[in-house]
Amino acid sequence: MVGTAVLGVIRVIESGLTSLLAYRRDARIRKSLVLVPQVHPWWYLAKQQDDTYVSQIALRIDTTNRSDRPVRILKVKLIRPRRHGEVLDATVMLPAPGGNLHSAAHPVPPHSTAAASVHIMVRGKLGREGKAISIGVELTDQAGELYRINGIRLPSHNQVPPKLPARERIAVALQRIKNRFVSRVEPPLPTIWAAGAEFDDIGLVLNEEKRNYSANGRSRGGLGSLNVTLQSEPNHGWTAQGVVPDLLWDHQHRPPAIDSPNLARLIRLHAARSDDGKRELEDYLLSHLDRRSTYANVAYFIFLGLHRMGRTVDAVTVAQAQLAGDKVFGYSNLLGVLAALVSREHFDIDPALYRPLTNLLADDPEHNFQLMEKMNLARLQHMDNGPG
Repeated sequence: MVGTAVLGVIRVIESGLTSLLAYRRDARIRKSLVLVPQVHPWWYLAKQQDDTYVSQIALRIDTTNRSDRPVRILKVKLIRPRRHGEVLDATVMLPAPGGNLHSAAHPVPPHSTAAASVHIMVRGKLGREGKAISIGVELTDQAGELYRINGIRLPSHNQVPPKLPARERIAVALQRIKNRFVSRVEPPLPTIWAAGAEFDDIGLVLNEEKRNYSANGRSRGGLGSLNVTLQSEPNHGWTAQGVVPDLLWDHQHRPPAIDSPNLARLIRLHAARSDDGKRELEDYLLSHLDRRSTYANVAYFIFLGLHRMGRTVDAVTVAQAQLAGDKVFGYSNLLGVLAALVSREHFDIDPALYRPLTNLLADDPEHNFQLMEKMNLARLQHMDNGPG
């Protein structure tokens, strides 16, 4: 009796395993894509101004389409390690058929193989600095099919930090503890923030930009209502190995100027004021380039408005002193917009602007989206073109 029951259980388990294996085999046959990671992926640990960390992952995946129709990859998800911080960016881009221009909108052509470029940024440390990590990713195609790749080994782009002597390690630990309990001495809040109805119209625009940023913000690489993202270089920054990447757009492929409906509103409000009123509005905007401002997370937008008003250097100077070190990526996004301006609008920027900006940012530790290299190249191109 007992033997018969055990035999029955074994047969049920065997039947279940057979069904599971058959299901997995059929699923593999049904799926359109075959994914094989290329060699030379990497990850990088970047320290932020507020002493937090962001982990960046870059890998390329050979993607073969076995079907008779184009297949798009809609999204990529980090599934290993399971416990990680907020995902700031997760994109997968493919080259255009017959070209090198990469975009998330490009499909894998039927019966073809293309190299998918995957970029992921997450808040926090995925591993020890300078050490390799193992990850898993999940990609989703346009039909909702899931493709998982586990066990991808990523060497680190960081150097292994030298081991400090015990005395120095203790000193560093004590300093960190002290920093937690000793608050930074801040200057008084700007008195202009207490202004009455004088800047209500500006507040309406800034609040609407905050709403836009909450929907299209840093986690997507977006910048609120602006018609650009933090990746504003030609070809989305991708290039073939051994080829010098393009940092500036050329005349033939000149993109539209950076703009948005909210920016147009801000510029109209500025233009409608008297000369004194314009200066007061500009000072009000400058005052909000402050880590304590309720508008710190849309500092990129405030900066762009001030740039259009001719206060570029003033805006960077104030932001470097009062905004840097914020915890909402306000200063980082501001530098991202400045880098985008140079990439896209260097044709129209006065070259005299680059020297004071270069001097201001020369020793700035904040990641600047290759801003220094872009300004250097823009100055060289202006020299090549000659005066006028």
